[in-house]
Amino acid sequence: MSDDAVATATHDEDVEHEHPHLPPPSFVPINLALALAITLTGFLTDIRAVVGPAMWGIGLIYLIVTCFFWARGARAEYLELPEDGGH
Repeated sequence: MSDDAVATATHDEDVEHEHPHLPPPSFVPINLALALAITLTGFLTDIRAVVGPAMWGIGLIYLIVTCFFWARGARAEYLELPEDGGH
């Protein structure tokens, strides 16, 4: 292999790794925080007597659904990665 071919191959690899891999923008972390807040609000003493179990149940369902969407998005992103891990 000539020196030019090696230099070109090295340059192409550098260009490919110029930008780090970042996940796409998502509202899932915000939804997860909100679901956790709703779930934990159901445990407050003043709220527990009135609507505590309902808030806890709704928050828990919301939390499970949000975790499902987060895992589904992470799995789809993982499956898009190249087989060699980009190296």
